[in-house]
Amino acid sequence: MRVLSILTAVWVLASAAAAGAQTPLQGFELADAYFRRGNFAQAYLTGLPAAQAGDPRAQFLMGNLSLIGRPPIARDIKEAMRWYNLAASRGHAQAQFVLAEAFARGDGVPVDKQRAQQWLNRSAENGYVPAIMSLARLHDEGIGQPRDRAAATDWVRRAAERGDPRAQALLADRLEAGIGTAIDEVAADRWRERAASTAEPMALMSRARDILRERDPKRSALIDAYASAAFVERKVEGSMKTEAAKIIADLSRRLTPAEIAEATAKLATLSPGKL
Repeated sequence: MRVLSILTAVWVLASAAAAGAQTPLQGFELADAYFRRGNFAQAYLTGLPAAQAGDPRAQFLMGNLSLIGRPPIARDIKEAMRWYNLAASRGHAQAQFVLAEAFARGDGVPVDKQRAQQWLNRSAENGYVPAIMSLARLHDEGIGQPRDRAAATDWVRRAAERGDPRAQALLADRLEAGIGTAIDEVAADRWRERAASTAEPMALMSRARDILRERDPKRSALIDAYASAAFVERKVEGSMKTEAAKIIADLSRRLTPAEIAEATAKLATLSPGKL
C-alpha cells in the first residue's frame, strides 16, 4: 500500500512537471513576446530550444537576433544566414525572402543570382507579399529575365487577392490602362474601392483624380476628394504629396468654407473602411 502511494505521488509530480514544461510552440511564442519587448537575451534563451527542435518561426527569430546583434548576443551575419537557411528550408516564406535578398547582394553569403531567384520564387509561391511584388517588378522591368508585363500583372493580382492595399491600387491602375491584361474598368473600380477602403494613398489619389475628371461631380464627391487628398498629403512624401497639395488648392477654390470644414471633419475621423 505504501509502495502504491509512493508511485502515485511520483506520477502526480511527473504530470505536474510535464504540464509546466514548454513545448517548442510555447517556447517560440514566449520568445517572440520577449523579442517584441526588446528583451533580446530572454528571447534568445527561450527561443533557442524551439529553434533546435525545428520550429521554423523560432529559427527565423534566431536569425533576426544574430543579425541585429543586441547585447549580450554578438552580431554574426553568417550565423544569422545559417538560421535563415534552416527556416527557409522548412517553408518559412519570410526567411526565403531574406535569403533571396542576401544572395542577390552578397550579405553573409556569396553573390548567387540563381539561388536568389530560386528563393524569391519559393517565397512568392508561399504567399509572401513583398516577394510577390518583387517578382512583379522584375517581370515588369525585364530584370534578369525577358520583360513580361502579363506575368507582372498576374503577380500583382496574387498580392491584391491576399489583401495587400498597394497591390490592389496598382492592379486597378493596370486594369484601367490595360497593362499586361485586357482593359476592365469595372474590375479596376472594384479593386480601387477595396484599396481605398483601407486608406491606401495610391488608391485615394486615384479616387480624387477620378472625381475631378467628372464633368459635373456631386458636391459630396468633391468633399470626399478633398478629404482623400488631404489624408495623402499628410501621409506621404515626394511627387504624390505635391499632387495632393495641388488638388487641395484646387478644391479649396471650388468648395464652400462649410464643405471644407465637412471634409476636414471626415479627415479627422479617417480610418480604414470609413472614407
